[in-house]
Amino acid sequence: MDYVQHFTRLLQHSCNDFIWATQQIAVEKLNSVPPHRPESWSVARIIFHLRFQEEKVVLPNMRLWLTDRALYARQDDVLIERYAAFETLTQDEEEAWLQQPDIQAALKHFQTQRTIQIALLQEIDADIWEDRRATVWGEVTLRWAVTKTYQHSVEHINDVLKPALYWTGLRTTP
Repeated sequence: MDYVQHFTRLLQHSCNDFIWATQQIAVEKLNSVPPHRPESWSVARIIFHLRFQEEKVVLPNMRLWLTDRALYARQDDVLIERYAAFETLTQDEEEAWLQQPDIQAALKHFQTQRTIQIALLQEIDADIWEDRRATVWGEVTLRWAVTKTYQHSVEHINDVLKPALYWTGLRTTP
């Protein structure tokens, strides 16, 4: 299988699908939580979460498989070490969220991070997809790490579409 082609398609489509899903939410509802799911995040919070994760977790971990990672090694290694403790990652993300980020800027930033990831795929040697590296997820392969990135996107596409369907009246009656 040509993993570069396969994952390029998956990452691009899931990026486009996530952006499309967020556009199904009225701007005035971005910070709202559906009343039947008060424990869930708002769509704005989901957008910020995906942006934060893509920048602070996904990209540094993807770069571990680059042949020439000297440019990134120091900053990436610090983030990977820091976020190996899930509680630290959660705390840093929550603190960043409390700074009330611009949600449209966060969505654009997510899109930019995804574009960078797709470009990185082109720099990966075809024979190292099954090589294991120590990441924030433990010791995993590049194929696992990129699959996890795709899965995480799809999970949050679902999380955004649920309230979109609810608020547009397309939900089924309980």
